[in-house]
Amino acid sequence: MISWPAAAVGLAVLVAGWALHPRPSRRLAEAEPPARVRAAGPLARRVAQRTIDRAYPDALDAIVLAVRAGYLPAAALQAVQPHLAPLLRDAFAAVTARVASGDRFADALAVLPSRLGPMAAPLADSFAAADRDGLPLAPVLERLADEARQRRRRNADALARQLPVRMSLPLVLCTLPSFLFLAIVPLLLAALSSLQQ
Repeated sequence: MISWPAAAVGLAVLVAGWALHPRPSRRLAEAEPPARVRAAGPLARRVAQRTIDRAYPDALDAIVLAVRAGYLPAAALQAVQPHLAPLLRDAFAAVTARVASGDRFADALAVLPSRLGPMAAPLADSFAAADRDGLPLAPVLERLADEARQRRRRNADALARQLPVRMSLPLVLCTLPSFLFLAIVPLLLAALSSLQQ
């Protein structure tokens, strides 16, 4: 089942066509993550990976729609690029840049796991198998998109379960002072005023 944001992206891909897509730059052909992510600390890398994990299922849905619309695998990657999150866009643009520079599509797909992490390896393998053997791609991509959505749901559930633990310290730090000022301080002031009389 395809989510509504992916359906909207797919419709935009079909309407936009090839004429609106700029040529990717040579800088994107490198297999390294963008410099802003490389140079950032571990927290920024974790945030970038979470962003990729959240946007990845929608990207797969958009690729499925492009493939079902008749795009070849390499063209489908290029067609969905403008509609993706920036980190995913950079990874897919690196693949299309390597193809444009003369690499085989199956070889250029090695950029995806190095940029997006191990979750992109099945996508790269599926594209390579479809390119090499002519296997039908849409059913495999739909299964991968389904698994990615389930993984995103599991990650969201895990974060929701961690929320009470993460909120306990701020709640204690905010509630304890208010309890002291509203309950204890008036009692102390009343006791002090009765001692002065």
